Amino acid sequence: MTGNKYRASMILCALALVAACGEKKDALKTDSTLGRDLAMAGQDTAAKPQLTDVAKSAPKSEAKKTVAKAPAAKPAPPAKPAGPTSGTVAAGAALTLSTVSQICTSTNKVGDTFTASLTQPVSGTNGVSIPAGATVTFTVSKLKRSENVNDPIEMVFSPASVEVGGKSYAIDATITPGFHVDKVKANPTGATAKKVAGGAAVGAIAGQLLGKNTKSTIIGAAVGAAAGAGVAAATSNYDGCVRPNTAITVTLNSGLTLPIA
Repeated sequence: MTGNKYRASMILCALALVAACGEKKDALKTDSTLGRDLAMAGQDTAAKPQLTDVAKSAPKSEAKKTVAKAPAAKPAPPAKPAGPTSGTVAAGAALTLSTVSQICTSTNKVGDTFTASLTQPVSGTNGVSIPAGATVTFTVSKLKRSENVNDPIEMVFSPASVEVGGKSYAIDATITPGFHVDKVKANPTGATAKKVAGGAAVGAIAGQLLGKNTKSTIIGAAVGAAAGAGVAAATSNYDGCVRPNTAITVTLNSGLTLPIA
């Protein structure tokens, strides 16, 4: 009896041991599943979509435009130098003129002005010119009449300016000597007659004293009158006059700069 009880106890113990081992195995299994779940918890288990979009190829024409180099910009052409704005009538150029008004020693004075007109055009550089008809203004510098037959008349004029295209330009120029001056007798008729009469009277007296007759007196008077006329002519005063349309030549001492029209 006792032996049976012992065997029964051993069987129960073995069964209990087997049961315990099974529970442990299940526990280990449960622990393994739990560990796997924990490991997968940190990972994104959602299915990742695959990107299948592919960039579309640009049309060939566009591709060419993209690849082709832009033409290099052409450099701007150099600016053309500005053309001349003026020209010069050179020094030494001669201006042939004709006076417009009359100038006399008896009617004009130093400081007066008069004009003359250019009869021929005068060319310069870059196409400029002083045209025919241009007006030159003169200033009277000196006037002196003749006091006797041996005393010269003096009339001195200074070129002052020339008008071209409505604008006046100062000039440095000299008049060529030799323009014509008229001599105008300045003595009153009465004064000349007195000189002739005086000479005749002196001649008559001389003839009377020398010839003692009428014929000698007449001859003396004629000779005296001639002598008186000679004295009158020799001692007469003469004014000088430059008439209108008198030719005058002017030479430029310095170049004259004029704008290009």
